[in-house]
This record gives sequence, C-alpha cells and structure tokens, in this order.
Amino acid sequence: MPADHRAQKTEAQALSLSMYAYLFMAALGVGFAFITYSEAVLLDGIFSGVAFLMAILVRRVAVLVELPGSDTFHFGYAHFEPLLNTVRGLLILVLCALALFSAISALMHGGRELAAGWAVVYAGVAAAGCIFMAINQRRLSKKVASPLLKVDARDWMVDGVLSLAVGAAFLAAFLMEGTAWGQAALPYVDPALVCVLVLVMIRMPIKTLRENLGQVLQVAPEPEVQKEVQARFDQAVADLPTRATYVRMVQVGRFFYILAHLVVRPDFQRPMAELDDMRCQVVNALKPLYPRTVVDAVFTSEEAWATGQGEQDCQEVSGRDPSA
Repeated sequence: MPADHRAQKTEAQALSLSMYAYLFMAALGVGFAFITYSEAVLLDGIFSGVAFLMAILVRRVAVLVELPGSDTFHFGYAHFEPLLNTVRGLLILVLCALALFSAISALMHGGRELAAGWAVVYAGVAAAGCIFMAINQRRLSKKVASPLLKVDARDWMVDGVLSLAVGAAFLAAFLMEGTAWGQAALPYVDPALVCVLVLVMIRMPIKTLRENLGQVLQVAPEPEVQKEVQARFDQAVADLPTRATYVRMVQVGRFFYILAHLVVRPDFQRPMAELDDMRCQVVNALKPLYPRTVVDAVFTSEEAWATGQGEQDCQEVSGRDPSA
C-alpha cells in the first residue's frame, strides 16, 4: 500500500476513534450531570457532544481534502479543513459565553446544589479517557502530518487537564461536606468552577480561530516563515539565470501553496524536463518544513507580470489608438 494511502487510512481510523470517544464522553457527562446536579459536568458533556458532531464532519473533510479539483471546486477542497476548524472555534466560543452567563447568574442567586462525591467519580473517568485520547491523537498527528489530528489532540489534552482540575475542586468540596464552612460554600462551588473552566478553555477556541481564520482568508505566513521559504527556493533555483524571483505563498490546512514568478532574459531557453526537475528541487527543499508543498512556477521575461502590473500594461496597450 502506498505511503499516502496508509497515512489516509491511519488518519481516518484515528478520527473514527475520536468520534466514538466524544460520543461516550458526551453520554457520560450528560448522565452524570443529572446525578451530580452540576452544570460544570453538563458543560463538559455538551462540549463533548459538539465535538462528536464536528468529528462526523471532520471525517468527511479528511477525505475531501485528498481529492483532486472538481467542476465546482477547481482548486480542490483544501480550504474546507481550516474552514471547519474555524467553525469549531466559533461554536465553542459561543458555548463558553453562554455557560459564563449562566454561572454568573447562579453566583448572584445563591449558587446551586451539588453531589460532590459522584462529581469526583465523573472527573476521574473523564480525565483518564481524555488524556489517553490526547496522547494517542498527538502521536498519530505527527506520524501522518495531519492538522485535523493535531487540533483534535490539543482539544483532548485541554479537556483532560480541565477534568483533573475539576476533579480536584470537587474532591475538596466533598471533603468539606458536613462542616459549617463547607455547607455555606458548597452551593457556589459548581458555578465558580464553570467560570474558571470558561476562562481557561476560552484560550483554546481563540487559538484555533487565530490559526485557521488566517488560512481561510489566505493570509500570508509569518515573516520568518516567508524568509525561510524564500531562502530555500532561491537555493533550489540557483543554477537558473534568473534576474529576479517573486515568491508568493499561503498555507491552507495541510497544504502549503507557492506561486513563483521567475524573471528571465528574453533569450532564455531551457528544456521543459529541466524546468520540471527544478520544480521538484523546490518541493524537496521545502518538504522538511511542509511535507505537502504545491509549487506553481511561472517564467516570464517581463517583470511587470511578476509584480502584478502585467494586466494594467495590457489595458494601456489595448486602449491606445492604433493610428497614433
């Protein structure tokens, strides 16, 4: 089986495992929420339910991004990957806002009941499951270079760490039950935990949005990345007698696209096979940085085409009076 097919199969299996794990966690959270009367537990279950729904879409996107272009999407489906991650980030951000509003309202109205013992049991099971999934997905994301699995692993790790923190807080509340101070403070434990959870978790969707929204909008990579790519490109085409090179780049999901204009002399002549070899050299030079690099190289003797002024020059020529 080719390496690409093995990677796709591994990614698909990992996403399937994650999907069913999210479904289990969602059922666990909602079920324990009725036992514990905890909105923090319910919030965790809802997050897992949303993640389950998103995982169904992620599996479809993982297949789509590997397909060639179609009559509808001439340039393929790579943009679906950051688009889906952006939607996921926005959805979690909205849920965080709603949960924070509910928790603040509860704090202002005397708190909520809490069965702390069962909440500790839930937190322990949830933390163990989340951390196991985070380690597994992170290992596989490195193996197959999958942005989807990378985001998934990060989400699982955040859930696991938060479950440990929530478990510690519930354990402290359980140990305080029966004491005078504990009876007074116990109703406020759950809404206070929700506030803390939201404030901690909100960094995750914001980071996901920052990373993926720029790709959806096709924002150029960071200046340091551009310099590194430009240097590797120039080294790969050093044997060609170019007067200038203009390299434009954008990362979309797992793909890194490069559009390169090479300005050559009017008498430039090279065999097509040699130019194709040059493009392979560029791809191989960038593979250590971006395994899925796509390079389009355009040769021109007019620098205006490389700088984007070529179309304007054509309009000026077409607007002239032929008899002048």
